[in-house]
Amino acid sequence: MALIGGIENMMNAETWAESAWGKDGVNEQSKAMETLFGLFMCGFGAMGLVCAFVLDGTTQAKFAMVNSGVIMAFFLAMFAVLPTTGYDPPGVAWLVPPFLFLGGLLASGYLHSNDEQPAEA
Repeated sequence: MALIGGIENMMNAETWAESAWGKDGVNEQSKAMETLFGLFMCGFGAMGLVCAFVLDGTTQAKFAMVNSGVIMAFFLAMFAVLPTTGYDPPGVAWLVPPFLFLGGLLASGYLHSNDEQPAEA
């Protein structure tokens, strides 16, 4: 989800900049910042893929908890700090879908945090 959202953010950086800063606030810097945000989200997506397909056992569970916690903290900080700069983020309802997925990831990590490591072949 983060990877797809990040790619979309990079492809539509100008639209996101306009929705955040208004038509008069769109410039090269605001477009670059939206592109950078998309790239940042792609990094979160890549971490999620590593967690899902490379790690296993308790290592995967711990990484899932840390990864989801970091992303949730990032979104909360972003929604708290950005409005103080004049940036107009999307409404709080925009946080519901990612927090449902991230909450599930956090819960899954917690529930599997005491699983045994698989035996090496």
